[in-house]
Amino acid sequence: MRLGLALMWVGGLGGCAHHAPRLGSIPQDQAVLADTPELKHLAAMLPADGPVDVAELIKSERWAFTGPPDPSAWLMAGVQGDTPTVEGAVGLRVLTYNTALLSRTYPGGAAIMPEVPTRAPLLPDLLLADGTWDVLLLQEVWEWSQVEGFAAAAERHGYLWYAGTPKRHEEHGLMMLVKKDLVAEDGAKSEVQFDAQRRIEHWPGPNIKRGYLTWTLVHAPTGRRLRIATSHPQAFPDYWQVRTLQARQLAVDLSHTPESTTVILGLDLNAGSYYPEDELGIYKDKPVTGWWRNSLTYPLIRHYGDFTDAMAVLEAPLDVAGMKALPAFSPEWLTTPLAGSCDDVPLAFTGTDCNPMYAANYIGEEYPARLDYVFFHAPQQELRVVEAGIVYTDPLPFGDQMLVPSDHYGVGVTFELAPKP
Repeated sequence: MRLGLALMWVGGLGGCAHHAPRLGSIPQDQAVLADTPELKHLAAMLPADGPVDVAELIKSERWAFTGPPDPSAWLMAGVQGDTPTVEGAVGLRVLTYNTALLSRTYPGGAAIMPEVPTRAPLLPDLLLADGTWDVLLLQEVWEWSQVEGFAAAAERHGYLWYAGTPKRHEEHGLMMLVKKDLVAEDGAKSEVQFDAQRRIEHWPGPNIKRGYLTWTLVHAPTGRRLRIATSHPQAFPDYWQVRTLQARQLAVDLSHTPESTTVILGLDLNAGSYYPEDELGIYKDKPVTGWWRNSLTYPLIRHYGDFTDAMAVLEAPLDVAGMKALPAFSPEWLTTPLAGSCDDVPLAFTGTDCNPMYAANYIGEEYPARLDYVFFHAPQQELRVVEAGIVYTDPLPFGDQMLVPSDHYGVGVTFELAPKP
């Protein structure tokens, strides 16, 4: 679903609430790459006459990385390990999940994920019935009828939900659910469409206009105020710039959350943190390039939002190790997932040809990557990561079929949330 035309619209960069500030106008834009811990690895692979600060990096396309920006040292430096439990802390289990329920035709094409008619009616109960997750941050619940299916399951299983408004929802496909008995006070909600868009995705494409949802609530067991959010920025390496502008807008909005409020963001970022080669994959008989620029969005969203990556707290994530375990690209990638190496590659990626649903759409076209994240900002050190991992990797029963639930794997995080002082 690449919609080959590279048409992009970037508008509304200032003014009313939720719009992105003008690029270059805020301190995060002016950060010097070489002096900023989360961005030093980018600076190390830029030419001598390349961008110096963040705004230059995003707004200019007249540069190229000289090699793969490797975030290993930064990711390792952020590992905190297992920290002590705070007295009175309460568990909070969070899932972010791209459900892959898109099935639309449009003039000149179609965007159809595998087995949507089979999965859509059953997926809500699969995710909600056992009560595993306290908070679910979902992407690609595209149709309002699918929202209604989740809403009915939420009523059965004791969840509140928010999916925006019907018209805009069908453009962004986002939804959040929270266990009802955890909500002491249901506060402000927002539904925002990004200023930067690939207009062609909306028309004549499959009616997609990307954005994000936020929901502020008071967590009943601890009295803590939480602001949760979900998003699904732009896909594909060609569109690194529009995706990074979207991530910036989202992170800047969330960074304006009061310091007394804990922020938890779950999203399909459509970007990994590391790619060893700038070219990998074949799409329409042409090599896919631009992967090094694709790695910009991950450190930049963390920079703008001052976010911690829940998968990078207890130990360094396997982003780099997983990539280094891949075999060299060859024509076999186009017919056999990762050229037959799935058993040899660590479970590092949420988007991978080793998932048969992902392979059905993208086999041999894309780098596997950790695309899905739970980020958080806890300024009072009130949130502790107990466990974090990739989930929903195995086939499950859907009627008389055994299917992996989505073309993405999910990310599940168990937090402990300290009580309000």
